Amino acid sequence: MDQFTPNIHIQESERFGTPDYTIITAFLYMVDRNMMAALEKAPFSTRECIVLYREKEPMCSLNGDYHLIFLAVKDNFWCQWVYQFAHEYCHHLINGPLSGEWSKMLWFEETICELSSLYNLHMMKSYCLNNGFAFYAASVSDYLNNQLNNKGKRTFQLSEDGGWYEVYKEQLAASGYRRDLYNAIAVLILPLFLDNPHLWKLIMHIGDIRVWQSLEDLLNHLQLKADDTYLESFLKMRRVFN
Repeated sequence: MDQFTPNIHIQESERFGTPDYTIITAFLYMVDRNMMAALEKAPFSTRECIVLYREKEPMCSLNGDYHLIFLAVKDNFWCQWVYQFAHEYCHHLINGPLSGEWSKMLWFEETICELSSLYNLHMMKSYCLNNGFAFYAASVSDYLNNQLNNKGKRTFQLSEDGGWYEVYKEQLAASGYRRDLYNAIAVLILPLFLDNPHLWKLIMHIGDIRVWQSLEDLLNHLQLKADDTYLESFLKMRRVFN
């Protein structure tokens, strides 16, 4: 029996189709455990989350003391459950106001949340191999590889050596989501988070992304907050954005 009380609750609905909720719940708990291990926090130690179905795009919203996480997924498409939930759970962990108001720095939070999806899909492969779902590991790899090699990676000219941000900064700041670009940036920095999962600690210091008027201001703030477990990794990430 789990010694921790889970904070994630799925509101079962026929709109989700006919998923095996026991298995789905295990995968959602996996996301929390992955992120809490990276943050060096106890599992399920953040505020309660209720997972509900939404026909349109997924989203995370505040409802009193709870976060509502809406997913647009049906049946037993396990990778899709993890991909969508990990993104919204990252918004939950950042714990900003979730007002829906646009900000020219919103792209940074969206990129980090896309990164959470990729990171947790990567972790899902090992989870499947070690928890009775070895038969599904190849499907996870295929799904992840599709996300790592989507058209955004081919379209945008990004480099680990930096220089690309000045090219795309106006596109990123302009109103409207550019998810292919967010994905391409997330793919670029994913190896840093796989190499040092403690780099995820930066999400504890983002807060209200609308406070930050420039990437430099935000990165300066995050660098000041970085501890010794991830400062070196953060500086490597920062160089990617130069």
